[in-house]
Amino acid sequence: MKLSLVIAASVLIFAESLHAQVYDWAADALPGVKINTVAYKGWIPAGQQPLKGTLVLIPGRWGDGRHMAADKRWQALATDVGFAVIGCQFTNGEPFDYQNDPKAEVAKSINDAVDHLAKESGHPELSKAPLAFWGTSAGSNVSARYCCHFPKRVIAFASSKGTFGPSWENPPGRNDIPMFFALGAKDKPDWLSSSQGYITGGIKAHAPWALAFQNSEGHEVGKSLDVAIPFLKGAITMRFNPPAVSAGSSGAAMGGGAPSIFKSQLPSFSQPAGSAAPAAAVQLHRIDPHAGWLGNPDNYEVASYATFKGDKNKAMWLPDETTALAWQKYLQGQTGVAPAKVSNEE
Repeated sequence: MKLSLVIAASVLIFAESLHAQVYDWAADALPGVKINTVAYKGWIPAGQQPLKGTLVLIPGRWGDGRHMAADKRWQALATDVGFAVIGCQFTNGEPFDYQNDPKAEVAKSINDAVDHLAKESGHPELSKAPLAFWGTSAGSNVSARYCCHFPKRVIAFASSKGTFGPSWENPPGRNDIPMFFALGAKDKPDWLSSSQGYITGGIKAHAPWALAFQNSEGHEVGKSLDVAIPFLKGAITMRFNPPAVSAGSSGAAMGGGAPSIFKSQLPSFSQPAGSAAPAAAVQLHRIDPHAGWLGNPDNYEVASYATFKGDKNKAMWLPDETTALAWQKYLQGQTGVAPAKVSNEE
């Protein structure tokens, strides 16, 4: 009888492992930033293999983004890179404090959510694994602030129509994070001005960032996911498994500073007091621009780093050809924009 029960339990566990798992839960309110309703939905891809990280999705102001954990495009990305997904809800409260997150209260809640999903799903490795972010509008701002509070834990970040780009702070390690920003020319001028200023500053400092300034869009997400998703996939892949660079390249990494290692015990891990800490190290390789592609912001031509003919100091960094072509197509879709070139020849 006992043997039968053990066998039945094992069969049930195996059967569950063949299907994706979904978890929904409410979390504690965030009184420091005046948010009364906090909830999350987690999604675990099918299979028993260890997961490599978590994709965190954050909607615009007062939005409930939990449904995004069930979105097939995000699930496909997560499956491709071996990530879990968490969709976030931060509602019922003051609209601005949580975006600025001055004391990392929202960031700590996200860390706690990852730990919760790790425990409930039977994937404890998630608690010490890196996070990737996508956010729109206020959700982009929350993501950017997380990148400032916990830069060593973030493997990549993509933003659709955020209002202050990568944020005003630049702690050690932030410029190591590959970032993609989509802005719409029809958005509010003050939002565009602040975002572009911070983004341009990072690009000038050789951070592995890309801006897509879309003349036909405003504050809506629009078609920006067509670039954000391949950007995240390419950047995540590159930071886990950096491709070989061509002979003769310097191999100098972008972003500046020492190689990025996300490890809770390291003094370089920027961890606000009282936050949930990961238990072990996961090494994230810094980006080598010679292994990526570049996009010309003036005419939207794209090419591998080695064959790019434009000004590399102004160029947008893109992780691979797939992302470069998606960036080009997104911008070529603007009214009155002529087709650009693709070059991969010496």
